[in-house]
Amino acid sequence: MSRYIMTVETVKIKDFLFSTNKLRIIRGASYLLDYLNQIVVPEILKNNGVKKEDIIYIGAGNAKFFVDSEDIAKKIANEVKKAYKIKAPNSKIVASFAKTEYKVGGDNSKNKRKIWEDIDELAKNTAIEKSKGFPMMNPDFIGVEKCELCGRNSAQISVENLERDLENIGLNVKDGRVKLDNFSVENDYLIEDDYSIEIPKLREQIKDLTGTKNGTGDNKGIICEECLRKLIFSNRVKDTKSEKKISFYNNMKEEFNTIELGTEISDYENGKSFIGFMYSDGDGLGDFLKNVADKFKKETDNPKVEEDYLGFLNKFSETLDRNTKDALLEAIKEIFAEKKDEKRFGEFLIVGGDDVCAVFNPELVLELSEKFQKIFEEKMKDYIQGTKAKDSSITSSSGVIIAKSKTPAFQLFEQALKLQKSAKAKRYEHSAKTGFIDFQVIGSEGCVDIDSFRKTINKKDEVKKKDNLVMERPYAIDIEESSKVKNVEKLFTTIKELKEIKFPKNKLRYIYELKRDEKLEDFEKKMEFINILSKMKDEHINFIKENYNIDYDYQEFEKYFNNIFDIVELYDFVGGEADEN
Repeated sequence: MSRYIMTVETVKIKDFLFSTNKLRIIRGASYLLDYLNQIVVPEILKNNGVKKEDIIYIGAGNAKFFVDSEDIAKKIANEVKKAYKIKAPNSKIVASFAKTEYKVGGDNSKNKRKIWEDIDELAKNTAIEKSKGFPMMNPDFIGVEKCELCGRNSAQISVENLERDLENIGLNVKDGRVKLDNFSVENDYLIEDDYSIEIPKLREQIKDLTGTKNGTGDNKGIICEECLRKLIFSNRVKDTKSEKKISFYNNMKEEFNTIELGTEISDYENGKSFIGFMYSDGDGLGDFLKNVADKFKKETDNPKVEEDYLGFLNKFSETLDRNTKDALLEAIKEIFAEKKDEKRFGEFLIVGGDDVCAVFNPELVLELSEKFQKIFEEKMKDYIQGTKAKDSSITSSSGVIIAKSKTPAFQLFEQALKLQKSAKAKRYEHSAKTGFIDFQVIGSEGCVDIDSFRKTINKKDEVKKKDNLVMERPYAIDIEESSKVKNVEKLFTTIKELKEIKFPKNKLRYIYELKRDEKLEDFEKKMEFINILSKMKDEHINFIKENYNIDYDYQEFEKYFNNIFDIVELYDFVGGEADEN
């Protein structure tokens, strides 16, 4: 009988998470996917005869395991897809499998195909499944009312007929509560879900989210099943205490006695209605895994080489996930160490595998991201030293957006992702063994074209093909500075020192405008700059001279203040209050 290696993978995760700007719904979506991956999928595998030793890993929306036949593989694929369809409508799952000669616990020394070849074949099959795309339903029919939360699905639940509508979608309504559905496949077995929520509480939350709580506005309090299930799971984050630890919120609960969750993204804004949004992703994982696999392939005399390789993959996935969560938790503890009364730390939208996506106060997000990346790098460096690929490095690159709190969540993510890719590209460009961070303050234009904006800021560079005149981002996390790579910690220190001596923000803006002015020759800029200095306090003049090695006989103005826009843009968001004068 042929055996198979199989994978089930959640895809289009960001589309599912950011279907709406309502923070409670986004939080519930994240928790729901964790629940399915960590609770439901393992239960389906168990009920289909997949033993613990058959599982390579389960985590971060992915599961890889062995099955005894193609029929079982297809049955598991159908059951997992059905579970996601029922419990997380419109989520996307890909399942694929490939033949293998590998036998768990057996003698695999005479196998013609090795397990790493089977995994490569499985990856190709998975890519083919992803390329097929997913069916889309068009809700734009005459007379069909759309969900007032996501606006992309037809509405099926209303506050006016809540009990009836809940029953119509198959939920158990009894004694004033609604119970989440148990999941079964052809009555073979049940996956029980004992969680329930009071209907009056659910009704009030729908009213609050749709803006119908006070009876004002045009909304009717109607939502889709997808948003309903996300809403129910948003309550589960806080209510469930005995359940298996499946979310980063559980890590937070263990560390802090009390955590207060926001209801809107605006709960994390500062006095000027800005919030901080970060997205971080791992670097170098592919190279590291390839290096390790190449080392295993050379162990031709080791009869257990495939077993050892699978053991490594299992351990690696667990370590990566744990280090990501531990690094973020340590960074939060360090940042909030002096904020003894703080209960609302942040909103954790994705934390697992090598990904972190979170919302924080804009005055904390940059330093928190930098600390997380640094701690993560240290943890992965320690881990790698005990592996076969000691010369490899796994780091994390991050994109940070500081924007108005009313910016749609999907735009926040798209912009942060764009910056994260910019940071990652910088890392590979310099073959660095540290991650990078890129950032942007967007203001009210949530849909701004960052690339176009930066070209406008640096228009002179486009003509002269020179290095950046006013920005040095992306910045490195932990590296010695050079003419081409700058350290972000030094940038933060510079901004904090400027604030400590109350350096006037308007003077920084003046230098920035002077730096950008294409109408003035370099000599004229020097004279203007000297004029600026003559009107400043001695401590401010000395700071500039010491930090930029400037005196009145310096040569070219263009050599200095190449990070002036970075300083000006972050001045309100690093190191406390700024002096506007």
